Amino acid sequence: MSRGDDGYDPFAPGSRRYPRVIDQAEIDSLPVLKYSSGIESAIFISRERDDARYFRQGVCTIEPDAEPYEWFASTFDESQYCTEGVIRVEASDADGRLVILEAGPGEHLFLPAGYQYRWVPTGRRTTMLWTSGPSAPVGLSAREYGAQLVASRGTGGGAE
Repeated sequence: MSRGDDGYDPFAPGSRRYPRVIDQAEIDSLPVLKYSSGIESAIFISRERDDARYFRQGVCTIEPDAEPYEWFASTFDESQYCTEGVIRVEASDADGRLVILEAGPGEHLFLPAGYQYRWVPTGRRTTMLWTSGPSAPVGLSAREYGAQLVASRGTGGGAE
């Protein structure tokens, strides 16, 4: 690997912006972000951990008895791919119009910016792969979790 046109050095200590495989063991070793009781995510590609510029990606688990979680997607689009169970999302617009979306294994949800969303547990354990972008230059709004991701970079060199 060589230095990119933008001057980024993948060999610098702590560098993580280089092509690589991320396996399940690495994902399992990461800190988790708890959204509510029973809903958590391991973010394995991010600005904080990988210097990812345009998106972040993670694996989210919703337990059968989880507390619902709400968020407003003000500046990012999101895709959620169901790998187990059923993802149930309530989506409402600025006028209060509501639609309930459900995706089973092998199906995607597209959740564009500008809507209020709410994960609702279905009584089944649900696992999803999600991607959101663009990533804000300031990083994650969950500052403590962002700091944990930065710390997970390690101290070794970058690309092999």
